[in-house]
Amino acid sequence: MLRKYVFIVFFVGLSMTLVAESLQIIELDEEMKPVMTASYTLDQQNVCLEDVVKLALQNNRAIKTSEFNIKKASGQVDQARSIGGLKFSANMTQTRIKDVPSANLGGQTVEMGRKDIQKIWGEFAQPLYLGERDRAAVNSARLGQLIAESAHTLTRQQIIMAASLSYYSWLYAREVEDVGKMDQELAQAHFDLVGKRYEAEQTSKYEVLRAEVRLAQNRSAYIKAGNDTGLSRLSMLKLLSLPLDIAVDTACRLEVEEIAPQLEEDIVMSEELREDLQIKKRECRIADEQIRAARGEKKLTAALFAQYGTENPSSYADMGQVERKSYWLAGLSLNLPIMDAGFSRGKVNEARAARSQNENEYFDAVEQAHLEIRQAYLTLKSSEEIVAAQKENLKQAEETMRLANVRYENGLFTQVDLFDAETAYSNTRLQYLQAVFFHHQARLAYLLATGKLGRDRLS
Repeated sequence: MLRKYVFIVFFVGLSMTLVAESLQIIELDEEMKPVMTASYTLDQQNVCLEDVVKLALQNNRAIKTSEFNIKKASGQVDQARSIGGLKFSANMTQTRIKDVPSANLGGQTVEMGRKDIQKIWGEFAQPLYLGERDRAAVNSARLGQLIAESAHTLTRQQIIMAASLSYYSWLYAREVEDVGKMDQELAQAHFDLVGKRYEAEQTSKYEVLRAEVRLAQNRSAYIKAGNDTGLSRLSMLKLLSLPLDIAVDTACRLEVEEIAPQLEEDIVMSEELREDLQIKKRECRIADEQIRAARGEKKLTAALFAQYGTENPSSYADMGQVERKSYWLAGLSLNLPIMDAGFSRGKVNEARAARSQNENEYFDAVEQAHLEIRQAYLTLKSSEEIVAAQKENLKQAEETMRLANVRYENGLFTQVDLFDAETAYSNTRLQYLQAVFFHHQARLAYLLATGKLGRDRLS
């Protein structure tokens, strides 16, 4: 009977509780408090691709960083909005004057009967027009937030790519290990059969030695395949930030996933789906806002201001009087730059050059994206043809091995002929598995190049 045990391991953004053969995943918020709505149980005996992707998206540090960048961008939007908003402040000054018999207050000389001057006032200012610089700042900040969101989506797509490849690598290593196990079992069976025939004086010592060498080679290959499986498992667990000592298994097999790419349509759609292109496009729009702000340097600005407070002694008191009095003032401030020695013109020229540079980078990124899609498409179609060819070869190799066994049992084939047929089948099976794995790589690369990867999970 399995002894049940519980342990808790805390990571940044993840808490895990292991009970027997299941793993409960509990996400933590920024204050390391459990987010119970995000909790689910991972079946360690049947880990599927959906589990791996879900864990990677929930716990990856790069994704957490991109989430923080979105919050920072949101704060920058709030700061930009405050430029044109109403501002109010409360103020107080307390001044102690040492050995001064009189002071000049409001243009009059006042005999000081005390040594302290106190002023308390509140004031507000409301910009009315800032030459559109405030609007340019808000629009730029909003575009910056959209860029942060696009970067977050792109990061998640890249993590989906990495997690999927890690999972398929694990499946591939397990399949290769199964082939190694089959080879070892076949070698062991032939070694036992040759040994019996040798005892019955039906074969030579040379054949026994050949069977023994083959068995030793297949054992070594099987051990190496098992080690590769363990390494791929550790790599996957590390990517998911799971404990490296937990046991995981799966009933899934490495199989081809069909995809029907529409090259020309996908190229057109990629300009809207690819987040890196969206980032470049928004950088061009930010450059437009920077031109707008630079032009605003030469425009009129207007603001209302007002102040209310008390002074003691007051500069508004009668001649020669020292007393506390309240006061208020209000006004309109206008500013029109007339000459700035070419400063604003230089800013506009700089902003226009930056806009042209961003536009050039955007077109270059579009061309690069089209190239990547076409390259990924060719690789995908090639991998599909290779999978189909290797699948046919596998059928032929399997039939050849079956016939070789029949002929060997009937004395029509030598041991060398049988070994060759079995080795050919194992190699063909390995080539087929490798072709399937490469097809997964090509499929994921095509989906990432077109911007489609993980869209169903990211919505």
